[in-house]
Amino acid sequence: MGGMNSATWNVRLRDTRWVAKAVPRGMPEGQFLYGLRLSVQVEEAGMLAGAPVPTSAGHLTTAVGGHALALLRWVAGRELQGHSSSDTALMGATLARVHGILGTEPVTPGEAWSQFDLLADSPDDAALNLRPWIRPAIEAVTARLRRLRPETLTWGPVHGDPAPEHFRFDPSTGNRGLIDWGAASFKPRMYDVATAVMDAHGPDRAQPLLRAYLDQDVLPRAEIERALTPILDFRYAINALYYAGRILHGDVTGVDAPSGNEERLEEARRWLA
Repeated sequence: MGGMNSATWNVRLRDTRWVAKAVPRGMPEGQFLYGLRLSVQVEEAGMLAGAPVPTSAGHLTTAVGGHALALLRWVAGRELQGHSSSDTALMGATLARVHGILGTEPVTPGEAWSQFDLLADSPDDAALNLRPWIRPAIEAVTARLRRLRPETLTWGPVHGDPAPEHFRFDPSTGNRGLIDWGAASFKPRMYDVATAVMDAHGPDRAQPLLRAYLDQDVLPRAEIERALTPILDFRYAINALYYAGRILHGDVTGVDAPSGNEERLEEARRWLA
């Protein structure tokens, strides 16, 4: 078993492999299904995405106790590395292709801001007060986002967590893929771009990723230049609240020890400072 917000297992039957993934029913199930549908769309367009195998009744998940369970196709290949220039270039090109497949959708200013108002959406006010720097940092990020006007960005379905370990590259075939769609949502494409840049250790080291992404013409250069830093701020602000909440509730799923949560919170503090 593994995963930060789900339970996952490797599944084998003779020479065939899958991944089984379960999330609690209710709100987590809704986002889970949204991501599964996107992964199906991506695979139907010819890109590997670890889409679910339908049940005998044609459903993407089945109920097991209090959980929704999906059986996901195995995507062969190695994980990409955020410290490698060649790998980050592959990440940028792959992410751009996925965005091109998923398309864009219009958004109103109210809908846009509902995705970015961290102070209103924080489910745990105690997380804002866990450390004295968190609330002022979140307030500053919110002010910068208002000046950015998120509704002016390019919106559509996004992967939500394009970290290096979610990309796959098979050198024997040249096939590329993007798996693990559990964080998928409707946001600006820049959300995915900023997340990939964050996991590639910042804008300077992510230049190969950004160049490869720009080469696909799915976002104008001016939009990336205008929005990258404010959306990076937003990504680190999300991490600050997320890991503060995990520390408050003693949640150590997906990390080796409680210190793992503290380390990620400190990463967010260093950026936001």
